[in-house]
Amino acid sequence: MPYEVSFKDLKRQVGIDDVAFHLGYRLNRHAGVGRYIELVLPDSHGGKLDTIIISHPKEKELQWYFHRNGNAKGDVVNFISENLYHFNKFGRNQWEVIGKIMADFANMPVIDNHDRNYINSLGAVQHVFDPKRYAAQPMRDNMDFAIGLLEERGLNKDTIFANHISVVRDSHAKWVAPMLAFPYREPESDKVVGYELRGDRGFKGKAAGTNSTTAMWVAGIPSALNNPAMVKDVYFTESAYDAMAFYQANRTKIDLPHSAFVSVGGCLSNGQVCGVMRHFNLAKAVDCFDNDLPGRIYGMRMAALVEGKRLTITEKCNMLTIETEGQKFQMEVGKASVKELAKNLPLSNRVGEWKPPVNYKDWNDVVREMPVNALQVKTKFQRDENLAKLRAEMRERDVLKSGFKM
Repeated sequence: MPYEVSFKDLKRQVGIDDVAFHLGYRLNRHAGVGRYIELVLPDSHGGKLDTIIISHPKEKELQWYFHRNGNAKGDVVNFISENLYHFNKFGRNQWEVIGKIMADFANMPVIDNHDRNYINSLGAVQHVFDPKRYAAQPMRDNMDFAIGLLEERGLNKDTIFANHISVVRDSHAKWVAPMLAFPYREPESDKVVGYELRGDRGFKGKAAGTNSTTAMWVAGIPSALNNPAMVKDVYFTESAYDAMAFYQANRTKIDLPHSAFVSVGGCLSNGQVCGVMRHFNLAKAVDCFDNDLPGRIYGMRMAALVEGKRLTITEKCNMLTIETEGQKFQMEVGKASVKELAKNLPLSNRVGEWKPPVNYKDWNDVVREMPVNALQVKTKFQRDENLAKLRAEMRERDVLKSGFKM
């Protein structure tokens, strides 16, 4: 029988160091080992992508961390939240995903994903977004800094939604480094309730207290966003970088005056989909999430929510079991997609799918021309398309060896 545990119980068994070592951090022995330890995330050239300091290395429940560059600090819950992108987990909201990750580290089968009393009681961690903490300026006033970061991700100046990006500095950070900030707002509100953050050396995370349950980053041209009835397509992605990359890769095919681009910040919540689709109530929701399993499950959850249904999805033995409103059916992990879902759950024309091409994890990898050799999950269509491509390459090699010109 599964049992419930709380975040507080999990913290006794899961330390920041456990998560950091899993992510590739290494102990800097030259810094000493005592009340504090220093962990370094190396890059492929022998340099450092990140350095964190962890207190109480022998007492997991008391562990606390901060970055040398001052970008973020907190306990193991904060550290996992900062690195959600690196875990192939999915859930109804950020806390459920964090709970699943911690349960895996603790080897516990079930986590109480709604232990909000503990989350709200973390004294030194701010869980209500305070806009005064982040000194914000328009990106257009900091173009050299902003373009430098964006071009590293293959994003062109002409395809950046500059009006929807800020440059912020965290006043709580010891070393005040600027970061790109993608403001989170709830539909029909101009109030900023958080930021998706990107910084130097690959830093990514969210501002403390960001509302990731009902708010998200939404971009587009003013004529579309100011007139919700004009929007025909809402393109859902996992990050703001992916949203801009999707537009850059497909700009000639996209009807920009009738489009909105949404980032859910790496963790899809029911409230995000329901809220934004109520706002753009005549539009189609288009699944542009990643090609891996979590991204394909996000697409199916999004599709079901547009139809007013909520899915419960569990994975076991290479099969997904999907339940909704008394209906229960199974699907092979390798076939997970909106198209496959439609075989068991009728979907309207308000649902679409526009995934990255074969052998690309996400749209940002597409514009950077960084394919992966083997995706974690491939649909039958992907496998067939990839096989056809390999056969064509083999034919080309055979012709070249024979001395003929193509």
